Amino acid sequence: GINLLDLLSSSNITSSKSEARRTIANKGLKINNVVISDDKKILQPKDFRDKSLKISIGKKKHFLIKVT
Repeated sequence: GINLLDLLSSSNITSSKSEARRTIANKGLKINNVVISDDKKILQPKDFRDKSLKISIGKKKHFLIKVT
């Protein structure tokens, strides 16, 4: 699996890991429309539905990550 904080910062969804931690602490991060509360989450292949993963930050930022 891949660490959630590493994915968010390396793909420029958040500017840094600390920003990602603050977003998670404020319940502003959703993966597949489920609020994430653990900043140490490791993304597993089962988290990807139909080889894609939807990440939402706040109400207006939405990202779709596809695995090939």
